[in-house]
Amino acid sequence: MEKKKEDSLESAGLTIDLNEIYKFGAADINIDITASRYSNLAYVTCEQRDVFIDFLEMPGIKKDGKMMVNGTRIFMSHAAAQKLAEALKGILKQIHDNGQMEAYNPDLSRSYHLSAKVKMSKGDRKI
Repeated sequence: MEKKKEDSLESAGLTIDLNEIYKFGAADINIDITASRYSNLAYVTCEQRDVFIDFLEMPGIKKDGKMMVNGTRIFMSHAAAQKLAEALKGILKQIHDNGQMEAYNPDLSRSYHLSAKVKMSKGDRKI
């Protein structure tokens, strides 16, 4: 009898609607910021499946003869990274246009040469 009941459940099938399970309204969101850090340098790496950004706290501190730099790595999808880039561009332009930013170059239409090399200008000092 038990075997017959199991067979009928398998043949009937069960549909689980994940959209319904994870559906929520704006009032149901409670954001919990678990850490807050300041970063003055970020490295962006784009791979086939995702993008990650390493936010670094420079210059770091010397420990056991080596420079120790704290960092936080954030992984995201390509679509999320694109939305982030567009949001940052729009927000920075708005703040610049309102005169609330100390330095900003809104001409992001020019092409950039991507490189991990740092170039020093005449006014830079070596550390």
